[in-house]
Formats: sequence, C-alpha cells, structure tokens
Amino acid sequence: MVIYGEYLFIENFIAGLLLILLTGKLTGRMPAKMRILLAAVLCGLSGFIIFLPLNGGWSAVLRLLAGTLCAAAAFGLREIVKTTGLFLALTFLSGGAVMALLLWRQQPAVSHQGIIYMDAVTYFRLLCFGILAFGLTYWFVKLVRRRKAEMNMKGRVCLIIDGKSYFFEAFVDSGNCLREPVTGKPVVLLDIRGASRLPFGAKDMPSRYRIIPYHGVGVEAGSLEALRTDEIIFEDRKTEGAYIAFYKGRFEGFEVLMNRDFLEGGLLKDV
Repeated sequence: MVIYGEYLFIENFIAGLLLILLTGKLTGRMPAKMRILLAAVLCGLSGFIIFLPLNGGWSAVLRLLAGTLCAAAAFGLREIVKTTGLFLALTFLSGGAVMALLLWRQQPAVSHQGIIYMDAVTYFRLLCFGILAFGLTYWFVKLVRRRKAEMNMKGRVCLIIDGKSYFFEAFVDSGNCLREPVTGKPVVLLDIRGASRLPFGAKDMPSRYRIIPYHGVGVEAGSLEALRTDEIIFEDRKTEGAYIAFYKGRFEGFEVLMNRDFLEGGLLKDV
C-alpha cells in the first residue's frame, strides 16, 4: 500500500484532537484552543513514526515520549503523569477498536510502530465512528458526573483570604453561575451570619474589592460587594482567585452558596 503523507498527518491530527478533547473532559481540565491545536498538530506529526526503522524497546520508548509530549502540550506539566497515562490509555483503546473494526470489515491498512494507516475512504468511515464514539462517551461522562455531583451538594468550604483560612458550611447551587465580569472567575455567596465571623468587611481590602452585577428571572438586577480570595477549597477541589460576594440575607442550614463550577470537576478529578 502506498502511504500518502498528507493522509497520514490528517488521520492522526483528527484522532489526536478527539483524544485530547476526551482526555480534557475526563480530567475536568479542558485546555485552551491554541493548546488543543498544538497538541493535535503534534499528534499528526507523530504519525510519521511509522517510517522509522526502530524495533522492540526503542519503538515503545519513542511512542511513550510522543504521547507525553502531546499531553504536555495540551495540559501542561501539572499532573503530567495522570494526563499522559489517561491519554495513552485512550490511545491504546481507540487503536484496538480500530484494528478490530478493520479486521471485521476486512479493510486494507498498514500498522507499524504503533501507527495505523488506512486509505481515505476507510478513514472517512472510521472518522464517523470516532465522532459517534466520542459523543456517546461524552454523554456517559456527563451522566456519571451529574450523579457524582448530586452526592456532593453539601460540604465544608475553606475560604483563604490574605493567607488566612476561614471555614463555613456550604451548599452547591447548580443555578449559581455568577462570575466576576473582568476575570470570569466564579463567585460564591456568603450570608450575613458568615460575614459576621470574618474580622474584616468588604471595603477593608481595597485591592481585593469588587462590585458584582447580577440579574435573574423574576429578580431585579442589582449588585453585590465582593472580595477576591486567594483560594477556595471545597471537597478537595481548589479554585484560585475566586470571589466571595456578601449576601444581606440568611441561608437555611448553611452559610455559603457555592458556584456551579464546584460541581463540574472531571470524572477522574479525584483519582
């Protein structure tokens, strides 16, 4: 079979793109668009490993390095072992599924150095299957994550402000999507009881002070005083630079109304 470089690149580019997106969904760390594009390009270039005359252990080492480089380009070096391991696992699973489908359909293909090459017609069919599989997997991840979120609606939150920690009872509201308009950081609401336990008021820290506008169905638009935190920790999930807004009323059974972002960690976030 004649191997065309452009087809080889496109096949691995699109396959890598789908795998990076799926890895991001599973870890809850979706990369920026430019990082996704860079990682997909590296996946496309890694397809040319098929031409290298390597055998045995060196071939495995090169594939491992290529996978690590692609994962690092997409997700950075933080938790690199976790993201690389998941990315490679998904790569092996998808490769096995492709080989099984090729054998079942008796389609011509070339496999060498862990790279699979097929002609354009076969690839188009497999691309359709790949997109369908991605959609089904994404739906499954959302379903399991929603179930997980329902079991973690209440808990204890730690607000770290100016290097000091303050603990409150919290409830996660999936309808709270308040964000600081400039940075886009999530905003949590602290009721009047919780605010009374803080040794400072909203205006006592000018460098952290913000006004958060809000509006909702059946509610007049308004604004809330807020402070930027160092970090908010809820159920081992950390968000740096999030905001606490001071709510003038009282919540029943808790003091902090969390943002929906704290329900949206990845399926493997705590692994």
